Amino acid sequence: MLQIKDNLSIKLLQGLSSKNKLMYKNFKRFFDIIFSIFGIIITGPIMLFSICFLYLTGEKKPIFNQLRVGKNKQLFRLYKLRTMNENGANNSGPITLHNDDRITFFGKFLRWSKIDEFPQFFNILNGDLSFVGPRPLMPETFYKHKKSTQRKITTIRPGISGIGSIIFRNESFILKTVNKDKQELLYINNILPYKGELEEWYIENRSFIMDLKLLIFSCLVVVYSRVKGLNSFFKGLPISKNLETDLNS
Repeated sequence: MLQIKDNLSIKLLQGLSSKNKLMYKNFKRFFDIIFSIFGIIITGPIMLFSICFLYLTGEKKPIFNQLRVGKNKQLFRLYKLRTMNENGANNSGPITLHNDDRITFFGKFLRWSKIDEFPQFFNILNGDLSFVGPRPLMPETFYKHKKSTQRKITTIRPGISGIGSIIFRNESFILKTVNKDKQELLYINNILPYKGELEEWYIENRSFIMDLKLLIFSCLVVVYSRVKGLNSFFKGLPISKNLETDLNS
């Protein structure tokens, strides 16, 4: 009798958990659609001005697109405002180096202000992205993740921002700690695996409240560049022993 009651309790809890997950998934998509439309309306004039400025300064293709790995490993085109000269963007490697000479003067401002990310509101509306999730990677970078990480981070939609984006807001400053010819190696061997751990942590702990906190911190790091005390807001975050980040600095 006790065993039957225990089994019934487990089934009820599992059913409740599945229902909550479905509610979270549906609400998140509804939120993405509504706020991506608002985002397009609000940032539209800024995007239009930036596109015109880029065109007038010689950029004939002010919108840049690049293949990224999305949910279920499906490839999609991620859109950004162009921040590199066209030849540099076409030959873009897996990482952007510190003081990368491919980035234009106006491009530096667009990257710093995150205005270059505004076209991704269209990716969200299209269902390629969510506001919060693992940052989508180029295929050649994605497949350097270990197999278990590849499987896990493609179970949900990637995002414009997430815990990895917040902690590595100043990724270029970590890269500059080594010589330029070793920066890509540092990224592949140290930064990328740690980002994978952070994205896996998010997937295991994601919730309405978690997403809201990540959106707030995403806005804060744009304004303040670095935010301390993340451990107290996000319990159980993995900490890298090899990298100096805002979590252990």
